[in-house]
Amino acid sequence: MSDAKAFDERLKQMIAGELTIKWDFNEFVGHADVVRQLLEVAPDEIRADLQFLYDLMADAANAEGAVLGIFPRLTDPELAGVEGRISDYIAEHCGIRLGDPEYVVGTLIGESRCPGWPGIGSPLTNNRFPYLLDTSASNYFSNRFWHGDKAPRGFVPVPEGGKVVFSGEFPYSRYFAFHPSDFDTNNLPTLVDEDLEPDPGSANPFREAVPEGMARRFSVQLIFTDKPENPEPNTTYCGVKKNGGRNPAVFNIYRTTDSVLGAMPPNNTGVMLPSITVYDAEGNQTAFYDEVDPHPPGVDPPVETTKFAPLPIPDHRGLCWPEEYSTKSNWGLPYDILASDDILYLVTPYTNRLGDVHVTRAKMFTSPHTPEEPTWMPGKDIRGFTLTTYNFWAGICEAAVVDHEIPVDDEGFYTIVVSTAENRPANATAENGVTWLAWGDYLDGQLTYRMLLRRSETLTKLRHAVESGEAEPAVAPYVPRSKHTTREAFEAKGWRAAFDD
Repeated sequence: MSDAKAFDERLKQMIAGELTIKWDFNEFVGHADVVRQLLEVAPDEIRADLQFLYDLMADAANAEGAVLGIFPRLTDPELAGVEGRISDYIAEHCGIRLGDPEYVVGTLIGESRCPGWPGIGSPLTNNRFPYLLDTSASNYFSNRFWHGDKAPRGFVPVPEGGKVVFSGEFPYSRYFAFHPSDFDTNNLPTLVDEDLEPDPGSANPFREAVPEGMARRFSVQLIFTDKPENPEPNTTYCGVKKNGGRNPAVFNIYRTTDSVLGAMPPNNTGVMLPSITVYDAEGNQTAFYDEVDPHPPGVDPPVETTKFAPLPIPDHRGLCWPEEYSTKSNWGLPYDILASDDILYLVTPYTNRLGDVHVTRAKMFTSPHTPEEPTWMPGKDIRGFTLTTYNFWAGICEAAVVDHEIPVDDEGFYTIVVSTAENRPANATAENGVTWLAWGDYLDGQLTYRMLLRRSETLTKLRHAVESGEAEPAVAPYVPRSKHTTREAFEAKGWRAAFDD
């Protein structure tokens, strides 16, 4: 049976959590199975669109490392049209409409004015699937390098065995790093702020105070060879892929977090983007791009115009493992997809199937309150963290908050409430020690922590606690717990409505 009635029944059964979903560590397995079950009873009007969506999810789940075959499809603006037409059908034939029905199969308007840094993005300009941007108040600048002859369009050619040197000024931010990834989009070793040796006559502000008048310069390099026995400082060797074999390309992302200039407008924290010099294996210069201001006054950044309508299909994670946490940064796929190797990701799904208010509770880590305090301030637990809410199908970051914006109670604990605006409890306010984040016009979503630096002893212990379910007594209070409740219950009992213990 494949008519409107059968589809309506199947969809509502799924939303209610009455169907068994096949799921796996690879999250696209569950996403594919959700669409498969709807496709089984799909009417002709939306069969082609559901088939498109299923094929995309299934191919992503089965990519076996062939990320370059999947990534362009995940970023295809036509996905907004596919989901929009499905949403329109569901509204007309199933009576379910979530939020604004408008959808736009858009494009990227405007270009980077920085020839050496063609990729520029922030949560204000690039908020769409699958660019689930790492943190609020972050900015991203990227370039692509091709190792050898016949560089594809958009890649800077690097001669065989050559290198790329970046030279710039340490940014005024809480964190920055160079994130090179190989041809398979797997992470190569990150060049992290505090690890960088400053240029002669300069100081590294992520390590120590910079005396007045002293320079804050650095140089880093990507060398397209194997890593030697005695590696150079400030260097990532890119000649070999993470999983072995010659590496033909590098996707490099320069990330900054928590700029002293804030999130608006997009910025590079008050300094120029680093210059880029390319050399061949003999040390001869083959290309040069000077330092540049990525966002000068009067020049608007590129803006992505694609817009998704809220798709009323559940995220399988809310059906299969609600109120639990995952530390996956890449949907459990067998490649990294350019995810930050410096961030500990903690993700938990929320779903209106279990309640219209999602509550999270934990003890607050201490972190440097930049710019008043330096990032190397002793006695702090971690560098910092942010919280964001997302919907998978739209790939939209709905709300974001930086740790310093989160109030704590007298015992040092914080409370996060996620709900729609109409379901926001009256006492979910900062005055009552509660941080409210928008749920969005969706059935469900994910609450995502991004914590820096993942390699720190504190976050190593936190990650172990989340993954094993066993926390050392000193770490246990910092492990987030999340539960659902109702607006009325939260208004009556506060966070205790979700945690009766």
